[in-house]
Amino acid sequence: MKENSLEITKYIQTARNRHKEGNTYQANEIYKNLINQKIYTYDLLISYGLFCKEINNLKIAKNLFFLSIKKYPLKINSYILLAEIFRKENKIEDALKTLYEAKKVDEFNSDIDYNLSITHKAIKSFNDAIGFIDSAIKLQPKNPIYKILKADILIESFQNEGAKELIINLKLSKDSPLFYQREILISKVYINQKKYILAEKVLLKLRKIFNKECVLYLSFSDLYFKNKELEKGILILKEGINNFPNFIPLRFNLAVMYRNLGLLDLSIKTHLDILLKDQFNSNSYYELSTMYNFSNHSDQLKTLLNINIDNLSQKEKIYISYSKANIYHYKKDYKKSIYFLKIANEEKLKIQPSDIKIKLNTGEHYRNLKIDKTLKINKLNDSNRYLFIVGMPRCGSTLLESILSLNPEVKDLGEVSFLEESLKSTDDLLEVKNLYEEKVMLINSQKKNFTDKNLFNFLYCPIINNLFPNARIIHCTRNPLDNILSIYKTNFLNQSFSSSLKDITDLYLYHLKLMHEYKSKFGSMIYSYDHDKVVHNPRETIQNLINWLGWEWNEKYLSPQKSKRSVFTASSAQVREKINAQSSGYWKNYEDFLKPVSEIFRTYN
Repeated sequence: MKENSLEITKYIQTARNRHKEGNTYQANEIYKNLINQKIYTYDLLISYGLFCKEINNLKIAKNLFFLSIKKYPLKINSYILLAEIFRKENKIEDALKTLYEAKKVDEFNSDIDYNLSITHKAIKSFNDAIGFIDSAIKLQPKNPIYKILKADILIESFQNEGAKELIINLKLSKDSPLFYQREILISKVYINQKKYILAEKVLLKLRKIFNKECVLYLSFSDLYFKNKELEKGILILKEGINNFPNFIPLRFNLAVMYRNLGLLDLSIKTHLDILLKDQFNSNSYYELSTMYNFSNHSDQLKTLLNINIDNLSQKEKIYISYSKANIYHYKKDYKKSIYFLKIANEEKLKIQPSDIKIKLNTGEHYRNLKIDKTLKINKLNDSNRYLFIVGMPRCGSTLLESILSLNPEVKDLGEVSFLEESLKSTDDLLEVKNLYEEKVMLINSQKKNFTDKNLFNFLYCPIINNLFPNARIIHCTRNPLDNILSIYKTNFLNQSFSSSLKDITDLYLYHLKLMHEYKSKFGSMIYSYDHDKVVHNPRETIQNLINWLGWEWNEKYLSPQKSKRSVFTASSAQVREKINAQSSGYWKNYEDFLKPVSEIFRTYN
């Protein structure tokens, strides 16, 4: 017999109380009993859906919100909650579809616009995200939450000054949670601007007020990671883990910092500790699979290989697929390896389509750019010397930078975006030069030689030639089939072309064509560095490079694995090994998969 509405309300409240008390089993039983009686009030569907969402039973939560939309199509909250779950599962298209359906119901609802903005931000569709949050602000101009989100979007799209102006004008009391969010955003602005000391001051003040915020320690770790102060990052993360031992993101960041410092054993141990607490953690499985074959951890290996990827969220599916591909590569089961690589890359392209057109258009823009011949760059006043390492990802550039960094007069900048950011800021090339050098000086190094390993600086060779007459460009290459396969096998987060074998190949060919042209134009400025020659004949090839740079020879250049520098690339584990040719020619294990590519390079001149 069905309960009356008053009794139903009492049952729902009791379930909520049990949930607050931590008794999820009793709460669930109450909700289930009501649903089994086919009591489908709006309050029950939303309350039970929120409960299931909180305990991560997303399948039931979605079904409840779907039912709520069907029975109460004019109630907007059901659409928004369903879209939140889709976002959590990285099913962005489904989230957008749900929210646009809600907008048909209520076109001028600021919460719908707010959620549409969040969803577009998730796929880095910043123009759409700004458009919707501006619409929400127009509808509710006094809502500070909307302005906080807009500032976050502006920061993520590197519109730092606009974000700073927006959030500084927000008047919030110090006991407000939004005050905490505002200060975190201010610290992000400073981090983006490379003003690391100011960012640290903001976070240290926050720690005095919000010492129970576990996420604050993540902000500290992000700061120290960006500033390459990994020792400080490790200390703050250990403090955070001591205070919040069950907050796994802190342990994950610690493992990453260990890896970047070359402390691989500690990194592996930390990831394995994570798996003891969360046996299906896709991030740790992926990180482990790039540096460890699980030879002494058969239980974890069995768990990984038995995970059914069809039951995972899109992001988890990507990471677990990459992990399985890496493990099967270790096992020399190349058919299974490529099977999971295809799945991982196909899923990535669904989230973020290839960016190859942007790169090709950028290359052509600067290739055809008419540079004012009256531009006066005084070579004698260039006190710094920049070594631009260019090429395609996974070309051996991390090893090259490690070799160069053994010179005590060299500071390795790593994969910075200083030149690209400066070019986006102004059309005045003299100002571009000044902005670039200001960013370098923020590194706070007393050295005069800097390696800039943003590989896609090959797109800007004419700019480098004109702005930095003392600079040198080192074009790093390796066997194209090894290189293309290695790019396809790597889970790049910000290079979406890397998930398409065709686009990788097309960009590789374009980069060869472009560099061939630039070598003919700027020949003495550009050095051709062949990674395969280095690993097979290190002494002769490295000596040739050192001689070209005009440096004094030292035997230490043959032992880059002894470098104590922090490494922040996908090769951070491999570069700790002695120079070896283990990965040379490994494309042959995937010959069938690479057949279309090998045909191209057989005929390419």
